[in-house]
Amino acid sequence: MASPTSSQKSPLAQSLAVRLGVLATGGSFVALVLAGAVMATLQRAGAERAFDERLSVFVTQLFADYANRDVFDATAHFANPAFGLPGSGWYWVVGDPETGEPLFASASLFDPLPAPEAPPTTGDARPDGPVSRPLELSGQRLRLVDRLYEFEGEQVLVRVTAPTDGLDAEIRNFRVALALTLGAMWLALLGLAYLQVRIGLRPLQTLQSAIADVRIAKTREVSGTFPREVSPLVDELNGLLQANEAIVERARHHVGNLAHALKTPLAVILNSARGEADTATLARISSEAQAIDDRVRLYLDRAQRAATQATSGKSTSLRDVVDPLVRTMAKLNLDQGLAFDVDIAASVRVRADREDLEEMLGNLLENACRHADSTVAVAAHKTDDLHQTLTITIDDDGSGLDSKARALVLKRGKRLDEASPGSGLGLSIVKEMAELYGGTLVLDKAPIGGLRAALLLPAAAPVPPDSSR
Repeated sequence: MASPTSSQKSPLAQSLAVRLGVLATGGSFVALVLAGAVMATLQRAGAERAFDERLSVFVTQLFADYANRDVFDATAHFANPAFGLPGSGWYWVVGDPETGEPLFASASLFDPLPAPEAPPTTGDARPDGPVSRPLELSGQRLRLVDRLYEFEGEQVLVRVTAPTDGLDAEIRNFRVALALTLGAMWLALLGLAYLQVRIGLRPLQTLQSAIADVRIAKTREVSGTFPREVSPLVDELNGLLQANEAIVERARHHVGNLAHALKTPLAVILNSARGEADTATLARISSEAQAIDDRVRLYLDRAQRAATQATSGKSTSLRDVVDPLVRTMAKLNLDQGLAFDVDIAASVRVRADREDLEEMLGNLLENACRHADSTVAVAAHKTDDLHQTLTITIDDDGSGLDSKARALVLKRGKRLDEASPGSGLGLSIVKEMAELYGGTLVLDKAPIGGLRAALLLPAAAPVPPDSSR
């Protein structure tokens, strides 16, 4: 099964920042929800405990008054007038410990309270602690506190209820405040998580920029200050760059050795062919030997260029390559009296190996000089700021080529003038070499009348004035 493309992958799989953000967002949300649930439970338990303690004060007061029966007043409100308001929810009962039947009850009580649930037993005539529980009576939400007392051999159950409206409102208000507080904390944590991701991943952005500098030939190795977790990766990248460069150098040596090793046998074959009396045999041997020589040169050049691409970070000053080539071409074509017009800034650099650039421009200049009447113009300018593409144009004022002929000469081995020397591989090799660097070769009509050869190559960053080339 084919692996999914990057467009088919989820954002969680594509972005490390998204992964960290999702984990921070989800983790903090779950943690705050759990913390809120625990805090709400503890607050409710504390509020109910405080509420029960307030009711226990009434229970104690009731029993104290009941124990002093000479002055016990069943109609007393016990410091709370609500005990005298019918249906207020504030009820008290002094009753039977088993059934809860009232011996005395508050004036506010109309409906009987439910029987106690397993009232606590007493020992040594000491009162046990109160038993509290929620209760619903006549549509009211109440809280009931029971306490069993033993006095002078008699057991009595003292019961007090109170409506929980205030208690419920307190709990509800706390939960609203808690939710708002935790929500604000969650937003603050999201902001901190965002800063953490941005700051934590900044070394990776620095590493990306450093690698980009190597790719555009601004530097030869990845440099900068990186944290301890990223430094091993930087060291491995620099080691890989150095290893690739060493491989390229070895490949160059092997290519050169192979070229020299093949030159001698080919020379022997060609010399033998020249000494052959049989004209047909001579022509056949010469043709095949020349074909072998052309192919050897072609594939050796291709191997050398392919090996060159394994080296990152190389850049070449375009003017340093063009000026010597122009001087050489001027000397070789003195009899033509050609004028050379070079318009290239000294700061322009190409992300290509110097030898490859010399071979490409040498082929194009030689072709321009061969067909020019009086002028050859060389210029360079950037045509794509986004990808930093450099266009090098070589124009001549010769007769030029029509569109069909321009397409034909770019094909391997195709020549328009079979009488002139050459294999017809020059322009096709230039095009192949340019494509290896991510560029191309385009032929068009020159503004000065002849043929324009436009070589598109990746531009390199200018070298600072205090840096060596």
